Amino acid sequence: MEKNADVKESGSGYFRFIIEKGANQTALRRFSDRDAVGRSAATAAGSNVRKDTEFYDYIANITEKTLFDGMIMVTIMLNALFVALETDYDLKYKLFGFFAIADEFFMAIYTMEFLMKVYVDPGVYWENGYNVFDAIILVISFVPMFADGGDSSAMGTMRIVRSFRSLRLLKTVSLIRGLQALVVALFKTMKSVVYVLCLMFLLMFIFAIIGYYYFGDPNTGDPDNWGDLGCALFTLFSLVTVDGWTDLQQNLDALGMNSSRIFTIVFILLGYFIFFNMFVGVVIKEIQHETKRFENEVKREREASLIQKKRAIIQRQKSEIKTLIQSQTGNFTKLMEQFKKSMRHTDYTVVEDRSSSMSFIGIYLTTLDHQDTTTNKLQQLYSEAILILSDLLEEDLIEMEQKALRERNIKMRA
Repeated sequence: MEKNADVKESGSGYFRFIIEKGANQTALRRFSDRDAVGRSAATAAGSNVRKDTEFYDYIANITEKTLFDGMIMVTIMLNALFVALETDYDLKYKLFGFFAIADEFFMAIYTMEFLMKVYVDPGVYWENGYNVFDAIILVISFVPMFADGGDSSAMGTMRIVRSFRSLRLLKTVSLIRGLQALVVALFKTMKSVVYVLCLMFLLMFIFAIIGYYYFGDPNTGDPDNWGDLGCALFTLFSLVTVDGWTDLQQNLDALGMNSSRIFTIVFILLGYFIFFNMFVGVVIKEIQHETKRFENEVKREREASLIQKKRAIIQRQKSEIKTLIQSQTGNFTKLMEQFKKSMRHTDYTVVEDRSSSMSFIGIYLTTLDHQDTTTNKLQQLYSEAILILSDLLEEDLIEMEQKALRERNIKMRA
């Protein structure tokens, strides 16, 4: 809490607090604390103390559906289209009343969304930084409807205030989690980017002073581009973005300042190839890191969702088995037959982890390999035993033949 209070002290720190708080609340969803309809346990517990439980459940179910967010997204896209069409003066003049009614219609939808979400759970709504940002945009959008634009002096202010309606497009950030990851990454790069920009500004300031004294002479130099510090900094900004630097160099060459090429080349090498690319590299690195973190969060959410579904399936199957056991008095075989008939082919079947995990499968395959090795060794032993027995049998046969031959010879002599 002390850390959050310190962060809120400055304006930029407050916006960073809103973005990071919103990302944490939106990205890290607690599936384990949700009931069968997906509502959080705190919300479900809060609904029990409400007197308007039926209306509350009805509104809560609407706001938690994906179709509701899709409708808000379509509304934002249509609002952007109407704002773009309103920039055409002829079309705005012909359909002025239609555009006014359409703007009030869009504001009614945004207000309805705000009231419904606050009604469901005001505490959770204001803890989400993106919801706070949406509420600020909604308040700003109401300013043109109540501002007085009667006198001519206020017309210019009204045009500026009405331009704030384009901020409604930023509501898409609170609906698309991929955009939230990018926004968080951009805010996290601010610290490193500020250091790079400070170094680049110091480099531009030094080269601006050098350029002013070398090329800013009103008589022999180029005062339009190097006549004062402001012009020199603007010229160096064109050089650091490598936009039109050839025209600037041609002006100096036309004045006979051929040595200015060294100045231009050195500044482009330092400003563009080193500092500017360093700025881009820091942003890309942080975006890659945030994108990887976002993918890991999505993976954890999917795993948590699967665990929740598995628990729900097991709980439903337990309740069905318990109901069957209480309603039957026969033997267990008959009970299981009736349970099989009650199951549908679309029902999920939860397999025990010990027979479906990769560790068990690896152990089982290793056991099969050991069995194959043992079988091969036994076959070798059996073949060796057969060979030995065949040799013994062959020796016995030879001895018997020799014995029979000796007896025959003795009989012939007699």
